[in-house]
Amino acid sequence: MLLPTHFIAGLIIGKLTGNYPASLIGSMAIDLDHVISYFKHGILFKPKKLAVAMMERRDPRGDHRFLHNVFSWAAISILVLILDKGIGLIFGFAYLAHLVLDALNNADLFPLFPINKINLRKPIIKYFSIQELIFTSFLLLVFFIL
Repeated sequence: MLLPTHFIAGLIIGKLTGNYPASLIGSMAIDLDHVISYFKHGILFKPKKLAVAMMERRDPRGDHRFLHNVFSWAAISILVLILDKGIGLIFGFAYLAHLVLDALNNADLFPLFPINKINLRKPIIKYFSIQELIFTSFLLLVFFIL
């Protein structure tokens, strides 16, 4: 899913829990692995190459998914839980929401990554599509209704 979808999911979780910072960080910070990959491959400050890379459903560089798996989710969520139970639960739930949203469009091989030779299914929502725009609009509507 694209960043706005993750942002809106974080807003929904923040509204439900009363903790916007923990939910927004949990739902969006996971994509820092994209930024690190873009920097590592020298495209972070090249707008045309960066735009192309951001629209790719799969990672042709093969290295930006180290935070997009259940192993990282469990380890980081447990660490945050140890530091603060309330924040840790919200953060962990928002992080899991990020993984589930990405799994809907099969951008990640959740939950089997890093065993990336296995593709379990076809995407439910196509990446960077009208379907995703409608889904994101639906999430935004949910946020305003809550």
